[in-house]
Amino acid sequence: TIIRVSFKDTEFNNVRFLDCSFDSCIFLSAQFINCEFINCAFKDTNTNKSKFSGTLIDPKDFAKNFDLKNDTNIAADLYHSLYKNLSNERQPDRAVDSLYLLHRSENAHLSSQLKRKKITKISFIKKKAWHIFHCLTTGYGLKLYRVLITLSSFIALSSLINYIYRDEFFASGDVSTPIDAFYFTLVTLTTLGYGDISPCTQLGRLVISCETAIGIVVISLFLSSIASKTVRA
Repeated sequence: TIIRVSFKDTEFNNVRFLDCSFDSCIFLSAQFINCEFINCAFKDTNTNKSKFSGTLIDPKDFAKNFDLKNDTNIAADLYHSLYKNLSNERQPDRAVDSLYLLHRSENAHLSSQLKRKKITKISFIKKKAWHIFHCLTTGYGLKLYRVLITLSSFIALSSLINYIYRDEFFASGDVSTPIDAFYFTLVTLTTLGYGDISPCTQLGRLVISCETAIGIVVISLFLSSIASKTVRA
């Protein structure tokens, strides 16, 4: 355990850190070259302008290090450096974690920018809404399971709506069971469109058109996440 020690402008080369805990230390402009961190943790440590090259490190080691209300710039800079380092070291999972934490830091930074009047309230609301939506639905395109949950939830919700309002949307008897509604929803959202079931009212056509448009976007996000994950791997 290392407490309140300054490593400002220090270059660490070929150092292996094992079970180390850094508390209230300073790594301002420090460089880590060909190092390795195993079971380490950072707390209240200043990592501003720290650089990593050829270093094996888990970005989660910094989970308790930053106050994202006040340290957003430092956090974003660190995770960006970690992302480049881990990508070069062919550690795709940790690189993804770094990129995800980078986006989370940028999201937290919006509040700081608004407080310092660097952005307008309208701009803040737009960017905040985008961050919240993108984080919850896709994990910034980095969390495949979130996209899968979003896709499954949308299919289930659309199927439920199509079943409940089957009499308002379809001809009598076209959709008589929840399975019929699920089948129609899945075929429609995947744009297969067999045509054996189709809306026959103006309201039905309007609702189904909206479902299809949203479904195409969600499916595109899902396929994009798969492709992105494959490329990073």
